Amino acid sequence: MSKEFLYTLLNSMSVSGHEIPLQKKVIEEMKPYCDEIRTDYTGNVISILNPDAPFKVLLAAHIDEIGMIVTHIQDDGLIRAGKAGGIRASTYPGHQVMIYGENGPVCGTVVYSKDVDKAELKVNELYIDIGAKDAADARKYVRQGDPIHPNTQAQEMCNGFLSARGIDDRGCAYIILEALKRAKERGCQIGVYAVTTVGEETTGRGAYWAGSRVKPDVAIAVDVTYASDYPGTDPKESGMVKLGGGPVLCNSSIGNRKVQELMKQCAGQEVPWQVESYMGSTYTDADQMHKTGLGTVTALVSLPLRYMHCPSEVCSMADVEASIELLARFLCSINGETDLDPFH
Repeated sequence: MSKEFLYTLLNSMSVSGHEIPLQKKVIEEMKPYCDEIRTDYTGNVISILNPDAPFKVLLAAHIDEIGMIVTHIQDDGLIRAGKAGGIRASTYPGHQVMIYGENGPVCGTVVYSKDVDKAELKVNELYIDIGAKDAADARKYVRQGDPIHPNTQAQEMCNGFLSARGIDDRGCAYIILEALKRAKERGCQIGVYAVTTVGEETTGRGAYWAGSRVKPDVAIAVDVTYASDYPGTDPKESGMVKLGGGPVLCNSSIGNRKVQELMKQCAGQEVPWQVESYMGSTYTDADQMHKTGLGTVTALVSLPLRYMHCPSEVCSMADVEASIELLARFLCSINGETDLDPFH
């Protein structure tokens, strides 16, 4: 695994709707490992192994992160913002943010006062101070529509844990790209299409268009899921999920049972895995890919995550490695002869 590339993904700006700068870094990283790289007007990047192979597996992980966008500049120079995805506004007051203006990033601080000292704080109740004298001064640095994210960076923790913003889902983008590299090293013969999708946190558009264009035989969404091993969580909701317990296979109404069983066989005794159960929508790229074409065989593999949609999320690097290994084994095991018919 290349930690340098992982940290590049996690420390870059990719607020939903503003993913292209990071997608360009994905292209540069993957050029030496792919037979072909495709892009589309939505902003997706698809790294491809064996593009002429008749049997195709699409791995999807979204590259966009939650954040905010500038919506208004007040007369006094304070910035007002709207949400880009499901941010938890109550975690922002008193913390630094970065606003990406036309002339470069601008540091700001989210105003803290008694007025915002409440759990149910809304994004439109936040104020951002960039040190501007007034509105005219502020407009020298930022403008309406500029993206904003918390000013946090990837940091290593004890016992192989990692803290960063946007592990959801750039940590999983890293997983699918590394899985492609590892599958190639092992002589994978099928067509592998690893797509870093755009817009999952806001519209889901990227996954839909990727699935429609690739027309895969199997689509695997790789996203994060809620760990249930810290205060305030309840394993009765969907199952016990622990950091360090391995990737999570999702029992859902859209997940293909035969794909899941093959994943378990690929894991064997060496790769740990966990299970969670959700009925209905998964709120991941799987929901969109499942409905493309005439219907696509779909499954969801998840990375356990603490503090989802907060400025500092936490995952285990052991789970990242196990997820890469599981997917690489899967890609080298499945082919056009694999029986995926649920009636057999």
